[in-house]
Parts: sequence; C-alpha cells; structure tokens
Amino acid sequence: MKILIVRHGKTVWNAEKRAAGLADIELNEKGIEQAKELRDKLKDVHFDLIITSPLKRAIKTANIINEGHNKEIVIDEGTTERNLGIYEGQPNENEIFNEIRYYTKNVPVEGGEDCKTYTKKVFDFLEKTINLYKGKVDTLLIVSHGFFLRSADWYFNGLPTEPETVVRFKNCQVDEYEV
Repeated sequence: MKILIVRHGKTVWNAEKRAAGLADIELNEKGIEQAKELRDKLKDVHFDLIITSPLKRAIKTANIINEGHNKEIVIDEGTTERNLGIYEGQPNENEIFNEIRYYTKNVPVEGGEDCKTYTKKVFDFLEKTINLYKGKVDTLLIVSHGFFLRSADWYFNGLPTEPETVVRFKNCQVDEYEV
C-alpha cells in the first residue's frame, strides 16, 4: 500500500509566520492556489481514499485535491495538528518555538502537547490506519499539518537522534511512503 501525506495549503498565519496548532484557520488565497496546483499535479495519480484533519485548512485542501477524483473523504481526529498550547498564534521563529520541534529535547508545552506525546498519537493513528486499510486500498492520501508530517516521517524512517535536524515542511508538500 502506498501512503501519500500532504500538508495543507498556506493560511494567513503561515504567511505571518505564526504558529497555528489547533486554531481553526482558513486557507488564504495563496493556499487555495497551492491546493489547486497540487490538484493539477495529482490529476493522474490514483488514490482510493482521502483521510483529512478536521481543521478547516486541511478539509479545504482535501476537497480541492479531490476535484475530479470524487473519492470518499474521511475526517479523522488522528490527523489533527499538534496542540501548541501557549504558542498558538505566536511567532514560529522564536527560539523557544524552535525548541519544541525537537523530539530529542521533548520540551514541555504549557497547555499543549510535548513532541513525544504528539508523536505517539501520530504513530498510533498510522498503525491503526495501516492495519485497517492494508490489502483493501492501493493508495491512501492523508491531508494534515506540519507536525503530523514530521511525526509520520519519524514513523516510516526512524526517530531522530542527537544532534537532531528539524526539517520545515512546505505548504502542499507531498511525502510518499510504501507499507
């Protein structure tokens, strides 16, 4: 089974370099344009099902990608972005915000989730989803968020070790995995 994981299109907060987390921010015009460009790139790519985060920016991205495919879209809480607690809405370039991205440091997040707690949720979701759909679908498309993509990459490629490099994920980036 192939799994394609997509980060949603750009939002106003992405443009302002603010951390969105669970804030239910809509796509901006650039994000809609990015989702349409991705839809066009994926027009000849077969997928059987779309699973999306319940946040508006992910649902809108999933709906745009699905134009012309007309596949079932399942909204699943397991694909929701990380709860960033006190950092939601704050500049994501601040040093402390950079620190909370590191799995190896696992910095506590007041009112939110530390990296290891969130990563375990993503691992559990992926395990459950793979068990549910393997052998039933050829390709699954998941639309989610940056922290989800980071944790999914760790699921498929192994947890990071020190010194850790934190990768920044682009809006409408697609990562592909085989299981």
